[in-house]
Amino acid sequence: MSSKWRDCATRDGIYSFSTFTGHIDKPDLDDRDYRLVDLNNGLRAIVIHDDTADKAAACVTVQVGAMHDPDDVHGLAHFLEHMISKGSELFPEENDFLSYISSNGGARNASTGSSQMDYWFSIGAAHLPGGLARLAAFFHCPLFTESLTKREIYAVDSEYRKNIQNDVRRVLQINRTLSAPEHPYSKFSTGCVESITAAARKLQAETQGDGESTDESSVWTETRRRMVEWWKQEYCAGRMTLAVLGKGEKTFCFYALYNSFLTVYVESLEELTHMVVSLFSPISNRGLDPRPVSTQPVWGPNEMGSIIFIKTVKDYYSLTLTFMIPDQRPHLDTQPAFMISHFLGHEGPGSVYAYLKKKNWLISISTGAEWRNPSVQQLKVSVRLTKEGYGHYKDVLLTIYNYLSLLRLSPSPFPLYHFTEAHTIALLHFRFRERGQPHSYVQGLSAQLAEPHAPEHAVSGTSILRAWDEAAFKAILAVCTPEKGRVTLQAREHLEVIVGADAKWEKERWLGGEYCVQRLDAGVMDKANLPNENPGLHLPQANPFIPTNLSVDRVQVLEPTRAPSCIRRTPISTLWHKKDDQFWVPKAIVNVEIKSLLAYGTPRQALLTRILADLVDDALAEITYAAHLAGLSYGLSNTAKGICVHVSGYNDKLSVLLNMVLEKLKDIQVDSERLKVMMEQASLIMREYENFYLGQPSGLSKTLGGWALMEKVWTPAEKLAEFDFVEVGDVQRHKEELLSKTYIDMLVSGNVSQEEAIVLARHVEQCLSARPLSLSEHPCRRALALPDSTNVIVRRTHSNAQETNSSLAYFCQFGHVADALLRPVMELIGHIMKEPAYSELRTKEQLGYVVLAATTTISTSICLYVMIQSTHAPWYLEDRVDTFFATLRGTLSTMSPEDFTYKKQGLIVKKLERVKNLREETGRFWARIDAGDCDFLRADKDTAAIQALSIDELLAVYDRLILPSAARKKVSIHLLSQQLREVPPQTERPGALVIAEGQDPELALFKRSMPSHSAAVPVDQMSSLSASTQQPAIRLEKASL
Repeated sequence: MSSKWRDCATRDGIYSFSTFTGHIDKPDLDDRDYRLVDLNNGLRAIVIHDDTADKAAACVTVQVGAMHDPDDVHGLAHFLEHMISKGSELFPEENDFLSYISSNGGARNASTGSSQMDYWFSIGAAHLPGGLARLAAFFHCPLFTESLTKREIYAVDSEYRKNIQNDVRRVLQINRTLSAPEHPYSKFSTGCVESITAAARKLQAETQGDGESTDESSVWTETRRRMVEWWKQEYCAGRMTLAVLGKGEKTFCFYALYNSFLTVYVESLEELTHMVVSLFSPISNRGLDPRPVSTQPVWGPNEMGSIIFIKTVKDYYSLTLTFMIPDQRPHLDTQPAFMISHFLGHEGPGSVYAYLKKKNWLISISTGAEWRNPSVQQLKVSVRLTKEGYGHYKDVLLTIYNYLSLLRLSPSPFPLYHFTEAHTIALLHFRFRERGQPHSYVQGLSAQLAEPHAPEHAVSGTSILRAWDEAAFKAILAVCTPEKGRVTLQAREHLEVIVGADAKWEKERWLGGEYCVQRLDAGVMDKANLPNENPGLHLPQANPFIPTNLSVDRVQVLEPTRAPSCIRRTPISTLWHKKDDQFWVPKAIVNVEIKSLLAYGTPRQALLTRILADLVDDALAEITYAAHLAGLSYGLSNTAKGICVHVSGYNDKLSVLLNMVLEKLKDIQVDSERLKVMMEQASLIMREYENFYLGQPSGLSKTLGGWALMEKVWTPAEKLAEFDFVEVGDVQRHKEELLSKTYIDMLVSGNVSQEEAIVLARHVEQCLSARPLSLSEHPCRRALALPDSTNVIVRRTHSNAQETNSSLAYFCQFGHVADALLRPVMELIGHIMKEPAYSELRTKEQLGYVVLAATTTISTSICLYVMIQSTHAPWYLEDRVDTFFATLRGTLSTMSPEDFTYKKQGLIVKKLERVKNLREETGRFWARIDAGDCDFLRADKDTAAIQALSIDELLAVYDRLILPSAARKKVSIHLLSQQLREVPPQTERPGALVIAEGQDPELALFKRSMPSHSAAVPVDQMSSLSASTQQPAIRLEKASL
């Protein structure tokens, strides 16, 4: 071992380990302590000590996955992922891990990929030892409780059925199926009841006598035996990596290793290290290869040089070109695949994107190298096409090959300034990388530890380009030829002129995607191998947006300011500003909302605003791509109140980008030459609106429920009805009218002074040159104020005839979002309800894979909702939710004071979680400005109210607003699968208003008959409103307590 590694042992002498003593690269402003640790069982860990953390996190990554399933049990790894967390010898309760994490303000999840599996959690920092002990126990003493086998196989099956109509999953599975049969990539990764139990059923069929019925219990027993056998064969410490982020403090917890309560002092990196070593050293190292790799080729001669036509569920056109490339793990410092992807995905002048966009064949392009799976290393170019581009797919393909020829035949040595620029930008991004959410950070680090990086690069990984390797660059280009690539062309309906009259369509076994495989056209193959002669293609120009001034105006403060200041008001604008006082990066964020009643007054106006925003975005794409590469970004979107412009990144040249966006918005001309592009853009929006109704039932029903509770919302269907009546001149006139009279809300945060922020605000006003709206003309959002005893059921049928799942979205409205008493009660009920709802409705009752109970804000109202996606009928699901509410009421009534305090503290940990970076902080500020209340300290006030809540107060609200009763206010959405054979009950629930399919006028009449909540008012103005429209609602809700 290198002299930079030091041999150590735990204090009790039980376990030995090694620590890396050399320097570990980290971002300039990252003051956390890192330690790289090798346990004696082969597990490698990185431990991060952060004495300012309010959240801790950990992730274990195992270097096996679905590709390593037995050939006769596809989905076994996924099944194991479900089972392994359901109890261990040290923590035998089935829901112990979920309950512990949820109760202490945390979250957890796991996933199964092709070649790796990961298990992670986040939690309040003081509770890390308990969470880490439970996580470690997964891997050295899991129970794999036999009685849970059938239930968890069906949970996997429910997840599989959720994805049957998902185009991304369908395309992926078709690509897997059409890989070389002997390669493990061709396996069905998700699994289902049929695939997971296939081997057990076959064994039983071979051993039972003729005429004997199937013994289902033996099927589950045998399948579990195979899973445990696979776990012993494939899971070992040498295939695991671990990342742990924790805080130094004294904690009192259950320490799993010693099976007793101990006071644990986690005061330093040293103590965190010893805790990790003690907890994870018991995991067995079975002497397996650290990372199993298949040496079989993914594609054979039949797969290469082919094109796969795929029919999609949603209406879109897409082309993907894929190449299998040489192993990139020896080239992590030079990243040649990244450099090729950089050129192919560039959107500036001379790029594939720019050329195809001028032809009106392209909507977007994405490129990337997938190299983390050591057995399947791919380079992909994906192009979302217009309808015209679909018809010219061969020309699109040739354009990509032309650019590859341009790269391949470029003079040697390759112009070095391209690498130098990419290196400079990558180094800047790493140097000034801000902190993110702890769970995301440890996930990334844990996966990165499995790659062959030098120990010094354990944190930086592939974030930095360290050298230029032209030979490796050219080696990849050498395999990027039409003979070695594979094309997929996706569309909902394929034209005969594209696929041919004799096309033979097949159906993929597991997800049912239809596809047709052909050899790539010989003419295309011949042309694709020629040198590039397209004058529209050339290498990128120098990037003018790379920042040069990286100075930070750093002023020490005792405590960071908790809210922005309103530093300027004029008749046309309000400017909020917060000078960065805690992150100290040379970055800034500017949000500008341009308000107008004309933006969303009618469905037609909403549609025109959307088309305008898309046209501006389209016009900016090519000229702003260099800014994007250099760490600047912008967003331009239509909202219910107007148009929102967002720019962020290095402040050195941020104002340049803001000016570009605003000037394009102000000056864009939709003339006759843009007619074709504009109408194609409109048709893209039209397809997006149509595809909305083909989405996942769970998300669709939740959205429909939100719309039912809002005072004014224009649905995609209402906007679709306006398409045929939109002409080019309409968009131009709409833009000029919308921008002629506005009001501007603006927030500037980051490394920008007050004086600089005011200059920016003045420039925004001058650029728009608009008349100011009067206060009464300011657009505002309101939710319906449902009266007591509201019980509405809205039934709709899913648009996709092949979708087998229905869904329920069940909303209980509490009241106005400004109610400072009800709001924290609702949040606490939602926090307490989340874990038991998941455990009961999903895990035990197996109602469906998607089950969620949470709280939400819908415009000006606060609601609790339960969402379930299931093959069961929605009315049955609603009965189960009502039963669950009643059962939970009994649980709440018997909750001890200690447990109640524990639950409150878990929620408080979540609410008081500190922002991790400038983007998070700005997002919180903007959310309150956008909502209209400017209540920046709401979390503090809610926390104090939660702390003071009694169980009796919570039960009073629960009985009145959640339990089925005469008082509560409930709206539920029943989204029905077309394949559902049950019919709604003849006798509906007493007092329920049922708005069935095709009764949109009834829904509109219901909404028109309802009062609305008052609009939001800034908290600093509330005291001056002696009889404001909000006060009666608040007093009403106080009376309820």
